[in-house]
Amino acid sequence: MGTSIIEKSLADIERLLDEAKVMPLTGKTMIDREELSRLIEDIRLHMPEEITQAKRIAQERRDILDQAQAEAEGIINKARQRADIMIEEHQITKEAKSAAEDIFRQAKLESEELLAASKQKAEDMTLRAEKWSNDIRKNASAYVEGIIKDTDETLTNSVNDIRRLRQSIKSALGNTGASSRPDFND
Repeated sequence: MGTSIIEKSLADIERLLDEAKVMPLTGKTMIDREELSRLIEDIRLHMPEEITQAKRIAQERRDILDQAQAEAEGIINKARQRADIMIEEHQITKEAKSAAEDIFRQAKLESEELLAASKQKAEDMTLRAEKWSNDIRKNASAYVEGIIKDTDETLTNSVNDIRRLRQSIKSALGNTGASSRPDFND
């Protein structure tokens, strides 16, 4: 029933447009404004329920799309935040690995320096010990040489003293006679 009233109102609007008088020199048409407003009001009042429902559905659709858009933006924002957190965590991990590598390199460098210093110290100690040992050997040799020299001089002096004594005994005996003297030539 609503459709026939709408169709009749639309036909009346078309009739109004066809019967409208054209204004000379302007080309504009004159339409009875009150009659046109009444016809539009009739159309609105008798609009079928399907059109009203379609408008409501269209509005609900817009509301659903707006809500979906808002949810999508929320999901995107959460995803961005999560990605930022993951990037930050990745950056922290990357920095931690870099710091660990730096610490490892530093520790290796320090251990190499310590090892080199220890080797140098051991070498220095070995050289000092060898020098000390050589000094002790030289001093011991000089000491022993001194003792041997002193002993040799003492022995030589003793042998010389014995020879002089022997000579003086020979001389003293030679004066007293050959038969009574002992033979020291052995």
